[in-house]
This record gives sequence, C-alpha cells and structure tokens, in this order.
Amino acid sequence: MSIKDLLETHIVVLDTNVLLNTYRYSPEFSEFALECIKAVAEHVVLPATVFLEYSRHHRSAFAEMEKRFLTTVDEPKKQINNAKTKILGSCANLTRLQYPDVDFLKSSLSEKMDAVLKVLENYYEDHTSIDLTQHYWNGTDRLNQLVISLSVMQPLTHDEIYTWCDEGEKRYKKQTPPGYKDAKKDGVRKYSDLFIWKEILRYARAERKDVIFVTDDVKEDWWEINGNGSCFHSQLLDEFKKTGKQIVPMKCSAFFSDVSLAFSIAKTDTVELALTMTDADYCDRIADRVFDKVVVDLMYNSEDYIIQDSAHIGTEGIDECDITYHEFVSAHRVDREEYMIIYEFIFMVRIEGVSYDYWGRDDDTKEVICSEGRDHVFEGPIFVTVERQVESFYDFEDDDSFEAAKIARGEIKELSYSDRLPDPGEYGYCPNCGDPLTESNYAGNGFCINCTRKYDF
Repeated sequence: MSIKDLLETHIVVLDTNVLLNTYRYSPEFSEFALECIKAVAEHVVLPATVFLEYSRHHRSAFAEMEKRFLTTVDEPKKQINNAKTKILGSCANLTRLQYPDVDFLKSSLSEKMDAVLKVLENYYEDHTSIDLTQHYWNGTDRLNQLVISLSVMQPLTHDEIYTWCDEGEKRYKKQTPPGYKDAKKDGVRKYSDLFIWKEILRYARAERKDVIFVTDDVKEDWWEINGNGSCFHSQLLDEFKKTGKQIVPMKCSAFFSDVSLAFSIAKTDTVELALTMTDADYCDRIADRVFDKVVVDLMYNSEDYIIQDSAHIGTEGIDECDITYHEFVSAHRVDREEYMIIYEFIFMVRIEGVSYDYWGRDDDTKEVICSEGRDHVFEGPIFVTVERQVESFYDFEDDDSFEAAKIARGEIKELSYSDRLPDPGEYGYCPNCGDPLTESNYAGNGFCINCTRKYDF
C-alpha cells in the first residue's frame, strides 16, 4: 500500500528527532526533508511532548546549522596551513646539508601554498552568497514556520504526568519499551519517550485513528535487532493492538523515500545515496581509512596478532614488520549501544619481519648479543573493531564519522622462515660448521682452524 493510500485513513506522528535532525543534515538533504514534511503536513499530528521538546531546542539547532556551514572552510584552511608548516620545516635538512639557495626555495614553496589557500578562500566567497544562503532558507527558520502550523495533541495533565512517571519507573526496571535506555537521564526528562508513546496510544484510542509513526531513534527500546536488520519492538506492537487501531512504524529513510515518490519530490544524487546507503555500502567506502588507522599497530605489535604455536619467532621477538599486502575482505555490524554502532572489519594481510635469538651479553660492554636473525613471512586475517556514533538511521554522509578503529584479534600464520647466515668471510663459509672463513681462521681446503682441529682429534 502506498503512503498516499495510508494517508486516507492514517495520521502521521513525527518523533522529535525527525524534526530536529532536519537541521543536522547536509544542505541538500535538509531541503529534501523539509519538502517531504510539507507534503504531508495536513495529516501530521504532533504529540504535545514532541512539540514542547522541539520548541525548546529548535533555535539552538538552527543556529548550529548556520554555524556549521559558515565554518566549513576552517578545516581545509587548517590542513593547508599545517602542510605549509611541515613542508617549510623539512627544508631545514637541506640547510644542514648545505644545499644552495634554500631560502629562495622556501620562499617559492610558501608562495605556492598561499596560492592554494587563496583558491579555497575564493571558492568559499563565491559560493557563500549563493548556495549557502539558499540553505539557510534566507535567514528564516522555515521548518519552525511549518511546525507551528501543525496540529498538536492535547497537553498532558498533571495527573497524567504523575501517573506515567510512576508507570515509567516500573517499566524501566523490567526494561519494557519505550524509553528505558534513557533511564540515566535526570528528572522527568527520562520519561519523554514514554510520554510520546502514551500520547499516541491515548489519541488513537480516543479519536479512533490509525497511525503512521516516524522516528529517527536508533535505540533498542524502540527497535529489535535481528539478522535482517531491525523491526519495531514486538512489545510495542502488542500494546498498540489494545487500542483497536493499526500502527505503521517507519524509519525516516523509508518515510522520506515513500513520500518523495508519492508526491514527486525531486531527489538529488546526494539525497538518493543517503536514502539507499546500507551498512555494507558505508563499510566499503571507509575500508581504506579504517586500515590506515591500524597500520602502525600492526607494524609494531604484529606478534599480538600472530598464531605463536606454529611460528618460529626468536626469543627476542620482532621489532617491526613490513606490510607487503593487504586486502579488505568484509565487514558487518555486530552491535548497537544507544547511539554507538559497532562494526567488525576483516582484512587479509601479509607481513614480513626479522626475529632474533638471545645469545648472551658481551663481557666488556654488557651489550646484548643476538643471533644473525631469522626472516619470516606471515599471512592471515585481522579483525578490526570500528565504532561509529550516529543520531539517525542513515547518518552516512561523513565517511570519517567513525570514532575508533582498533585490531581486536588476528589469526595470522607463519608461511615461511629462514635463518640468516653470518656475513661470509674472505674465503666464504666453512662447509663443516658454517663459520665465515677469514685469514685468521682459514686452515685450507675450505675448513676453518677449529673444524680442522676437531677433525684431527
């Protein structure tokens, strides 16, 4: 059934996050979301709690949107200036090595970097007055103008607030949805989700209305996670059945997609990507960046991820490995904790390194004496944990939105190893004991003095 068909019998209830997140999207998506909400405005009924929460926060959200786009140029400018500092600083090595005309080189490089910075500044100045002004809705909070025109459910009475708070305390102890994930919040705020839910139940029962409930909330006290993604919590569906009416829960991505199709609202490529991108798509896009974040750990702590039982690593271990090959294999979501989504990435890697055996200490210098070294080649998978903080179901627009990437474990096996021979002497190696043959120990016929004595004995 299309969204237009549903709207003939259903009202649309928007969660607070649906409204406030509209300020947080990219310019294109914010405009698209606003048009979708406008298209169904006559069918929208907001819970009083949603209207109150929106009214408290929309000014700061709108101001933050403007600030975010006004300061977008700061980060690339910072990167250019940092690069300039590093490049000019590296010229000090040329001065120490007495290269000629280093000052002229530094002056030329500085001019080039200033020119790069000017290109960025010119671009920003050219587009601020056109593109960004349009996104600011000409300085007018157009979403707020729309929200204050929407229908709102009747305010909560004091008796309802008292009763629902008392009920909420009991529900949260049993982890009955919704809202129990907000139990650590202060005061009445912890029950906001429950208030919204109770208002929806009250309205459906009193007005005999079916409901389309749209939310951007990702927590498990609204949605149950299963092998195929997530579905609206079964306990909430059972509770709503008691009203005798129907509820159609929708995530924002699905709601906006259906509305745009039904009402012919144009979608740019960026909007289309945001609506259709899956976890798999997102993981594919950031895989290279994820690996870059764990390279140093893999190089210097490789033994933590190598299967030791079947390896022949010397007693002094491996100081540093070279990564000669890596390939992204797969990634999948493993958990969600409130606004944190956790992924596991799998990379196949091949690394090479040298290990050493401890042979003792020099009697005079006390320096450690080690073997000549053993060359190793290892190969196998590493499993990398990535955490990404999200505020909505399709908050994929920033490829670097993940907060942490760390190697959880490795299953890297030794493919081969070979002991290094000492540097050959003037006459090569002794075929008997393998020692280098020099003028001091060469006994003739390819044998060293020690081996000749052993042979004579």
